Amino acid sequence: MLAGSAAGLCGTIAAFSLVAAIIASPATGTVEKLRRADAVSRADRLVAATALYRAGQIFEPGRYLSDAASAAQRLQPAERRQALDGGSFRDVIDAALRSSPSSPYNWARRAELQLATNDLAGARGSLEMSLMLGRFVPALAVPRSRILLDYLQRAPDPTLERAFEEQVRIAARVAPKELAQFADGGAAEGRTQRILSGEYTLFSSYLDALLGYRAQRENMRQARGK
Repeated sequence: MLAGSAAGLCGTIAAFSLVAAIIASPATGTVEKLRRADAVSRADRLVAATALYRAGQIFEPGRYLSDAASAAQRLQPAERRQALDGGSFRDVIDAALRSSPSSPYNWARRAELQLATNDLAGARGSLEMSLMLGRFVPALAVPRSRILLDYLQRAPDPTLERAFEEQVRIAARVAPKELAQFADGGAAEGRTQRILSGEYTLFSSYLDALLGYRAQRENMRQARGK
C-alpha cells in the first residue's frame, strides 16, 4: 500500500513538472539570453515573465519565479504587473527565496533587486548569503560578477572586492566567452584584465574570447549595414 502511494505521489510530481515545463517553454530562449546578458526585447521579456510566473504557480517556484523576476526586471510597471499577475517584483523574489532559501541564484537576484532600489546594506547581506551558499557555481560566476561590480562602484568593500576577483577567475576558467562579453568596455574590462594579468593561462583564454567576441560583433554590424 505504501509502495502504491509513493508511486502515485511520484507520478503526480512528474505530471506537475511536465505541465510547468510546457508552460515555461516559450521562455527558454529568453532565459538563456538573460543569463548571458544578451539584449532581450521588452516583448520577449513580457512573454517570458508571464510564462515563467504561471509555471511557478504549479511547480518549482524557487526556479521559475526567480527566472520570472529576472525577465520582468526591466519591464514597465504596468507590464510587470501584467506578467506577475498583479504581484510586486519584491514579492516574487521573496516567494522564490521561501521556496528555495538555499539557492545562491535567488540570493544573487535579491541583491540585484536591492541594488536597483539603492539598498546597499540589504544587497551586501544578500551577496554574502549567495557566496556562502555556493562560491563555485559556474553558471552564476558572470552574473554574480556583474552584481558585485555594481555594488563596488557604489561602495568600496575589501571583502566583496576579493569575492569579485574570485568570481572573475572562476568565470575565466569555465565561461571565458560570457566573461569577455561582460568585460567588454568600461570599468569591467580594466578590472578583469588586472585580476587576470598575473595568470597567463586564464588571461590568454579570456583575451582570445574577447577578441573573438569583438570580431563577431563587428561582423554582425557590417552585415546589418549591407
